[in-house]
Amino acid sequence: MTRALSPTRLFALAALSIVTVCVLITRSHLGAANIDVAAWGVTFDLTLTIPLVYYLVVVRSGAARPLTLIPLFVVCMALAAFVVPRGQQQFVHDLRFISAPLELVTTVLVVRRLRRVRDLSAATRALFGETRLASFVECEIGILWYALFAWREEPKERGFTIHERCGWGSIVVCFLTLLVFESIGMHFLVLHWSAKAAWIVTALDVYGMLWLIGDYHALRLRPSFTEDGIVHLRYGMRWTLTTPLTNIAGIDEPQGEADWKRKGVLKMAMLDEPAVMIRLHEPVVAIGIAGIRRTVDAIAVLPDDMEAFRRVTGRC
Repeated sequence: MTRALSPTRLFALAALSIVTVCVLITRSHLGAANIDVAAWGVTFDLTLTIPLVYYLVVVRSGAARPLTLIPLFVVCMALAAFVVPRGQQQFVHDLRFISAPLELVTTVLVVRRLRRVRDLSAATRALFGETRLASFVECEIGILWYALFAWREEPKERGFTIHERCGWGSIVVCFLTLLVFESIGMHFLVLHWSAKAAWIVTALDVYGMLWLIGDYHALRLRPSFTEDGIVHLRYGMRWTLTTPLTNIAGIDEPQGEADWKRKGVLKMAMLDEPAVMIRLHEPVVAIGIAGIRRTVDAIAVLPDDMEAFRRVTGRC
């Protein structure tokens, strides 16, 4: 008996088929011979048909909220601007009168949702449901949020961090300085061949800079802490692990590299070797970037403040 596709997978398959056909049309002799009609049809399918299919397949099934149509339409507009030949984008330009305010609405909705909901995971679940897409969006929005809006924020929980001992802030500044000069030089170098490619490379460099800044603020603002007998171990946005205090079998020093480099150990130490090992009675699942999951039975940690570490783990 065959297993039915989930609404999200069915939509992904339909959207991929539509995009493939649209790309083939714009690259085919048929599209070249009837370029105006082809451009209009491709734009219609990419910007209107895909959101319509999403509404019928995903939204009406209850797998996502109608609100998610707004960011989908914005993405489809960007895709149409990329696929449709530059000289035949009149319909795309006409639709920009709709997409421009929707881009603003998308930004405002995400920011307001994040401001209202303390837990970023709850915000993305409210928008996208319990899916791998939600985990990916949570990571990307979280990094951008920390990069753009968290400069003056202070940690809401009292606990221990793992980034200060190695001077990670100074290292990030060095990386950012190098990226600035590298992106300027690379932009003008690639500009000799293609202006579009040059701006794509520059955009990737800017995203890399934002990622470094967001990652640093996440390390600073997401300490590991204990609440109601539950230990929340957090390595910025990179890894999150939750376990009861009673599941901690013991804490000791690593016996060597083989002890903390083995499978089943989550390393929470930057640049230097871990100082302590948290050993668990029962394995737990650690959640990483974009929803990556690892089952671990020990955590190797290099805390910035050993006293704070002992308070969090109940070893005062």
